[in-house]
Amino acid sequence: MWCLALLADAMLAAALPAALPAAALSPVTSAPEFPLALFWQFALAFVLRQLCLLLRDGLTQQSSRLLRADLRQQLLNRLAAQGPARQRFGSDGLLSTLLTEQIDALDGYISRYWPQLFQVIWTPLCIAIVVCWHSLLAGMLLLITAPLVPLFMILVGREASKASSEKLAELGRMGARLWQFLQGLSLLRRLNAIPQATAQLEHATERYRQSSLQVLRLAFLSTAVLELFASLAIALVALYLGLGLLGELPWAKGEVPVAFAPALFILLLAPEFYQPLRQLGADYHAKAQAEAAALALKPLWLLPSLPMQSLRADSPATERKSSASLPSEKTPLIQLQQIRLGTEAKPRLVIPQLQIRAGERLLLQGDSGSGKSSLLQLLAGFADFDGDYQFAGQQFAANNRPQLWSQLSYLTQTPELFAGTVAENLRMALPGATDTVLTAALQQVGLLAELGVATALNYHLGEAGQGLSGGQQQRLCLARLLLADRALWLLDEPFAELDQHTAAELAVLLARLSTGRTLLIASHQWQQLSFLDGALVLQQGQISGRQPLGEFG
Repeated sequence: MWCLALLADAMLAAALPAALPAAALSPVTSAPEFPLALFWQFALAFVLRQLCLLLRDGLTQQSSRLLRADLRQQLLNRLAAQGPARQRFGSDGLLSTLLTEQIDALDGYISRYWPQLFQVIWTPLCIAIVVCWHSLLAGMLLLITAPLVPLFMILVGREASKASSEKLAELGRMGARLWQFLQGLSLLRRLNAIPQATAQLEHATERYRQSSLQVLRLAFLSTAVLELFASLAIALVALYLGLGLLGELPWAKGEVPVAFAPALFILLLAPEFYQPLRQLGADYHAKAQAEAAALALKPLWLLPSLPMQSLRADSPATERKSSASLPSEKTPLIQLQQIRLGTEAKPRLVIPQLQIRAGERLLLQGDSGSGKSSLLQLLAGFADFDGDYQFAGQQFAANNRPQLWSQLSYLTQTPELFAGTVAENLRMALPGATDTVLTAALQQVGLLAELGVATALNYHLGEAGQGLSGGQQQRLCLARLLLADRALWLLDEPFAELDQHTAAELAVLLARLSTGRTLLIASHQWQQLSFLDGALVLQQGQISGRQPLGEFG
């Protein structure tokens, strides 16, 4: 639709806007009557052209909104499939900047630059055909000088592209730094480190300001260069027409190759011929900015995606409980065969064979970097792997990740809590839960009395669970695990940020709540986990054996 609007605009720009002044001035050399009918034709053509431009702008802006919304949804889908592994692409602050600012940076390319590429072909072509009808030499002058504008646009635009990349990189770093500042604001206040953190933010802001000014300088330089060459080209056409009317052309002395009316018509059309090229040059910085944004978004785009239908709220794969029957105790809930994470030359985790029975509670023990977190991410469906993975007798593949997620709960050492009330955070696990159910879950984890029976559900949390201690945050996450009621619990260093006393209390609570469930927990504080059935020992990305818990020491 917008292509048709651009084509209509090109045809109207080629003939009608300049026809009225040329025809109105032609009576100076012929009849004294003003052609009133032509005036109304011109007015109609002018209105039609403005409507075409409005239609084009409306359609391209709508296309830009739809494309950016679809891209943002697809990238969110890809990040959701990564789970905690998304942190390898940057902090949440950096990812938020990528999904907001840098996707919006594509708007200029979609809504202005790309349609302008279409217009820069058809409008000058239509005008050149009309000009060649009156004067072949004038038309050739227009066609010969036209490539100079995009040529210098590209030369200047290379530096603009580099500057845009630097600007977006600075924006991402500033967003990540601001996110960290907001998360640690209470700690910075207690340490009296607000002035130092503020100085760092001001320094990052100054670097971003300088990178933005560099982009603006190059944009203004590009515009000045384009205006210069467009003006020189128009002056060249005007010189030819003027000398022709005076009969002073060296190869046609005393002759008038182009009459007054056609010459005026051509001269008035010359700016319209170069206008799309000039506008394309003005929009070229939008292309440079979009290229830099696309380069930053490329790693996220290359990630595997989930089928969109599997993410629908009414999809069977996303129900709170899976319709698949889970195996009984002493029956393998998880079976791994010839699993490899990472490249063949440098694998992060290699598992020839592993079976975990339903209801078995195991410790993942090993030094830092031995592969404990990689194994948990593999079992949770957040890691791409080679090999055979069966869960509850069903083959696991990338396209049925939501079905796997509906049967397990994953808890990291940094609780995923959000600004809002305790009830809002709990209902993330069970959206339709009543206040009675939520209160019972808080009672089970021992938070109800601490937060107050009457005010517990309405207790407001700040960003990243601010307002609760580390132990309270972990217990709130355990309450969510209870509400989700999944068969498999995967816990990655839940005691890492806790003191010894709080960790011991949480271990006792975990021993009681995990009864009857399959539990895998990665922790260095194994002395407090005597209730576990055993331990899987990992060394350098491989499982060296399964041992009773009492053999460590």
